[in-house]
Amino acid sequence: MNAMTRWTLNWAHGEATIQALGGMLGPVRFELGGGQSISPLHVAPWGDDARWPGLMRAMRGEWPCLPFGTVHCPSSLPQGFEPLNSSDDWNHGYGSNHLWQLVEQTSDMLRLRIDYPENGEIESLERVIKANPDAPILDVSLTVRVRREVVLPVAHHPTFDVPLEGVEVLGCPHQAIHSYPAPVEPGVSKVLPDRTATSLSALPTGTGSLDVTLLPLTVATEEILQIAGCQPPFVLRYAASGADVLLDWNVEELPDALLWISNGGRTNAPWCGRNFALGVEPANSFFDLGRVVVPPASHPLAARSGLRFLVEEPRTIRYRLSVQAI
Repeated sequence: MNAMTRWTLNWAHGEATIQALGGMLGPVRFELGGGQSISPLHVAPWGDDARWPGLMRAMRGEWPCLPFGTVHCPSSLPQGFEPLNSSDDWNHGYGSNHLWQLVEQTSDMLRLRIDYPENGEIESLERVIKANPDAPILDVSLTVRVRREVVLPVAHHPTFDVPLEGVEVLGCPHQAIHSYPAPVEPGVSKVLPDRTATSLSALPTGTGSLDVTLLPLTVATEEILQIAGCQPPFVLRYAASGADVLLDWNVEELPDALLWISNGGRTNAPWCGRNFALGVEPANSFFDLGRVVVPPASHPLAARSGLRFLVEEPRTIRYRLSVQAI
């Protein structure tokens, strides 16, 4: 087995590919009926490129992140934000950057596992991807086992395609939308940092407001937003394909949705201004900064510290990806 080892599920309503690297799910094709189908998950434009380390080698689709988040603290933070040193060097956790083992495969299910290094709190992750035999639905679970009690930031990382013909972000009912505490991409990002908004159609910028409900945008940018109190399903409408894509999860565990809007704003390799994608990441975390930043107690998201995991009590986190014809 190597980084490019992949396994495929074929069922009456679609086809799903899972790769060993990161346990990443993608691409996925859902059948809509009448000869129509949709492949909504993003595959990075550089495909499989061994020049890039870890998850960047073949970033695609959806994968679990534990512990979730970057290991690099932003260079400029507002007053009151305390920088931290990450406990390791793996963006989005060890499991996002290493090979998973196939444990079991049936006609409608794949079970994968990865063991974490022996000096860490996490013992292992087990991931099950199950196709619904009667519908274009995938049910995904992540079971976490730990060596000692710990609270860790957690997220799933579904990343969706942004085609030239566009995708409408219908989103979810929510409490508030918070912008990243620092520019996501200095000199490029448009949304003002550390602000609060009520709608994705009116995000504050230095020259007015930005509407991100229809992608791709007409300006190059990279943005990260946290939708607090998101009530799933989170809905994306691919009108040209005649389909709504729905993402559902347990908000008691993962109360928010992070949006990563990648709109050609990163010009360094391997991005090269050609990555257009939308991450919709169910999360219990302070943005993707829970490993490197302590926000001030007054910040509305200060309590988003993660989930508690207990020794000898495996915890299973679930979500569902589905499509509906429109």
